[in-house]
Amino acid sequence: MRLRSTPGLREQTLLLCLMIAAAQMTWGSIVPVLPLYLERYGLAVGALGPILAAFAVGRALVNTPAGLALRWLQPRRYLWAVAACLVVVTALTGLATTTTSIMAMRFIAGVFGGAVVTIAFSVLVTAAPADRRGATVAMSMMAMTGAVAAGALLGAVVVELFGLRASFVAAAGPLVIVLVWEALRPAARFWDAYRPPAPQPHVQASGSAPPEPPESAGPVGSRRQLLGALCGVSFATFFVRFAGEQGLVPVMAYDGADMRPLTLSAAIAVGTVASLALAPVLGRVVDRGVRRPVLVLSGVAAAAGVAALPLLAEAWLFSLALVVYFAATTSLNVVPSVIAGERWGPAESGAVIGLTRTVGDIGAAAGPLVIFWVVEQTSWLAACLLMAGLLVGTVLHLARVAPRDVVREVREHAEPRDH
Repeated sequence: MRLRSTPGLREQTLLLCLMIAAAQMTWGSIVPVLPLYLERYGLAVGALGPILAAFAVGRALVNTPAGLALRWLQPRRYLWAVAACLVVVTALTGLATTTTSIMAMRFIAGVFGGAVVTIAFSVLVTAAPADRRGATVAMSMMAMTGAVAAGALLGAVVVELFGLRASFVAAAGPLVIVLVWEALRPAARFWDAYRPPAPQPHVQASGSAPPEPPESAGPVGSRRQLLGALCGVSFATFFVRFAGEQGLVPVMAYDGADMRPLTLSAAIAVGTVASLALAPVLGRVVDRGVRRPVLVLSGVAAAAGVAALPLLAEAWLFSLALVVYFAATTSLNVVPSVIAGERWGPAESGAVIGLTRTVGDIGAAAGPLVIFWVVEQTSWLAACLLMAGLLVGTVLHLARVAPRDVVREVREHAEPRDH
C-alpha cells in the first residue's frame, strides 16, 4: 500500500509524540544501567543522587528559556538542532569514567533533552484540535510512559549482551530513527498551526500580569493561581519520578525485592501495557470535560503505589505496586496538560509549559538529594511516604482551583484528505 505524499493528522500527531518519547528514552534507557556503571568503575553508590540531580538541573535551567524562544524561532529547525545535540552527548556519555565527568555529561544531556521535550510538547498541545486535545495529550503521555518502559528494557538488554558503554549508544538510537522519519514525512500541520499571533498594541503593558480569561471559561481561581497549582503538580510528579522511579525504586527492587534489571524492566513494561489500555478511554473522558475525578483518582492511586513499595519483599507484589503507580501517573499528567493547552494560546503556551517543566525539574533536581538523604537518616518507608504525601497534596490543590468540569459531547473527526 502506497503512503500518501503528505502525512495525515494521526501520523503527524504520532510523530511528535514519538519525538518526545525518543528523547525520554535517551535517559530512560540508562535507568537500570547507572547503578551497575558506578559499581563497574568503583564509584560510590551515593553518587547516584548527584548524577541524577545534575541531569535534572540541566533541564530546569533550559525549560523556560526554550519555551520563550518559540516566540521567535522557527520550531522545526529549532527542534532539529537541539535533538541532534542530544543524540551526540548521549552516545558519548559511555566514555565517562569518573563521577565528575558523568555528572557533566548528564548535565549537558539534561539541557538538550529538556529543550527537545519542551519544544515538541508545546507545539503538540497548543496546535492540537481543541476537541481532541485530551486524546492528543493522552497519546503523548502514553508515549512518554512507553518510553520509560521501552528505554529501561532496551538498556537492560544491551548491557546484558554488549556491555555498559554500548547502552549509551543504543539510548540515542530511537531519537535518530524518529528524526529520519520527520525528515521524510514532516509534521507540517503542527508546524504551520503553531504561529503565535502578532503582538497587538495597547493590549498589555510589558511585565504586567496576563489578562484574566473570559467569565465563560469558568475558572475557580485566577490564571495566576491556576499556574501555581499546575507548577505544584509538575514539581511533585518530577520529584517522585526522579527520586523514586529512577532512583530509589531500582535500589529497593534489587536490594529489597531481590529483582534483577530484566525483571524490573519487565514490571515497568507491564505498567506501560496498563497505561496503553487506559489511554484511549482516558482521552475520551477528558475531552468530554470530566477532569477533576480523573485528576484526584490518579493522584491517590499513584501515591498508594509509591507508599506500598518498601513494604513489599516479594518480587510479584513489588511489580504489582509499580504497575499501579505507572498506570496512575500516566493519567495524572493528562489533565494538567489539557488545562494548560486550553487556557494559554501559542503566544504564551511555550513560556507556560516551559515554566511548569522548569518547576518540575527543580523537583527532579531536589528529589534524589532529599530522598536519598531521608533514606540515610530514616528508612525507605519514610522516603516513600514523603513522596506519596507530596503527590496527594498538590493534586488536591489543583483540583480545588481548576476550572469546573463541563461535560460535553465529542464528535469523531474524519481524517482530512489534504493532509
